[in-house]
Amino acid sequence: MTEFYVYIIDDDPDVLDSIAYLLRTSGYTVKPFNSVFSFLESNDLETPGCVLIDLIMPEISGIEAMQLLDKRQIRFPVIIMSAYGDIEKAVSAVKQGACEYLEKPFAKNKCIQAVETARTIWNQRTDETGDNGIQYLQLYDGLTRREKQVFHLIAEGHSGKQIANSMSISYRTMEKHKANVLNKLGVSSTTDIVHILYKIKDMPGYRKNDASDSPQ
Repeated sequence: MTEFYVYIIDDDPDVLDSIAYLLRTSGYTVKPFNSVFSFLESNDLETPGCVLIDLIMPEISGIEAMQLLDKRQIRFPVIIMSAYGDIEKAVSAVKQGACEYLEKPFAKNKCIQAVETARTIWNQRTDETGDNGIQYLQLYDGLTRREKQVFHLIAEGHSGKQIANSMSISYRTMEKHKANVLNKLGVSSTTDIVHILYKIKDMPGYRKNDASDSPQ
């Protein structure tokens, strides 16, 4: 298996040590840093990996750090973590390119799952065929108009209650539509929905206006 590092960036030394220990004891090679700039100044960024970075830090925010990494052409998948998480920040982070969002304190299995998602994304990038975008567009086209409406409202960061109110339906009905969307797309989280939208939104054949038509 190709070597894969987890580069951890957090200004809290206790949190940094704790996450590093969690991942090391789970079999990962980790490289901890106490700031974005110490990470950028490192001479040890040749090994493929992912970046696990705190959203709120004194010098620069996690989202600003992602923009800086992009300018430096450091293309590692990024996992954002924060103790002050909410869906708007999660959506904002994903729109900037984060592959996962972890709210502190997070369970060990959640962290490992996020790292494995990042590893999968990295592997896909190394031999990208473009087929997955086409497949997602086909799956999206298979959604009903109501389901497409829910899909877009979720991707825009609306809560379940907001979606139900916007569509003038009960929360229970909204949950049913959401479950259908996740099932038909073959994904398990709202973060995945945001990723899918950003994969298909510029593809020929994608149409959003169906989502505002009369429901099926």
